[in-house]
Amino acid sequence: MKAVRVNQWGQPVQLEEIPQPTPGADEVLVRVHASSINPIDGIIAAGHMSSMYTAPMTLGTDFSGEVAAAGGSVSHVKPGDAVYGMSLSRGAFAEYAAVKAVGVAHKPKSLDDAQAAAVPLAGLTAWQTLFNLAQLKSGERLLIHGAAGNIGTFAVQLAKDAGAHVIGSDIAAKARFLRELGADQVIDAQSQRFENEVDHIDVVLDLVGRDLVERSFNILKPGGRYVTSAAQPSQEEAERRGIKAYSTFTQPTVEELTKLAELIDAGKLKVFVGRTFPLAETQAALEFKPPADAEGKVIVLVG
Repeated sequence: MKAVRVNQWGQPVQLEEIPQPTPGADEVLVRVHASSINPIDGIIAAGHMSSMYTAPMTLGTDFSGEVAAAGGSVSHVKPGDAVYGMSLSRGAFAEYAAVKAVGVAHKPKSLDDAQAAAVPLAGLTAWQTLFNLAQLKSGERLLIHGAAGNIGTFAVQLAKDAGAHVIGSDIAAKARFLRELGADQVIDAQSQRFENEVDHIDVVLDLVGRDLVERSFNILKPGGRYVTSAAQPSQEEAERRGIKAYSTFTQPTVEELTKLAELIDAGKLKVFVGRTFPLAETQAALEFKPPADAEGKVIVLVG
């Protein structure tokens, strides 16, 4: 089968022929139709996680496709099922991927494969930060830094569906898009300091990091929650201020992938694809820098 491989850290990926994997008892062999580019792919390829991965390896986390075979302990999907999901062991930039069954769920019926491949990692990160960690409730005030990015796009919609008051912070070019997603208030991160615009916030979802960590602590009300996928907040400082701070490592679950699919098929969660590349041009997809006003994920079409 064809697969996109990292043979040496920091070097361009290569399209190669490698043996088709065989699924273990708790795995699903997916015939991949589409995958998507995530920041983690470039981080791994550059060698920044070489202590966790061994080259050569196949990149790719998100996928959409169909079940080619299922391990003996797998019962929730069967050969021929249209599925989507994510693989923590990577391998989705290939014609076939053996994926732990916990990361495989039935694909949203209303999406094609390119759209479905845009969902798993970003959608699960949004879900887990908002609901598993922050325990966001209806009526609470939520500030999202980087609200128009891939994770933020899902977070805005999920929070609105949950009844929260959503404040989105991003560049000015994204303001209209955020309002269309349902944001109640939009902050121009380039010309406005969010501390001057909002206060007494229940939850901050920080998808940017850097100096926004401590600055976000300053606008949280007592008992507020700060959650991030982009930093390691100080637990001591959070405790001193009477707030909670969490960083997340996204884990796939069938239940949450299924819930996201249900919301998408119910029309409550829109999915955006920015640009597609064929599998042979995965290196170009990894290097692609979308225009500032562009929305949606970069997708790799496999077959």
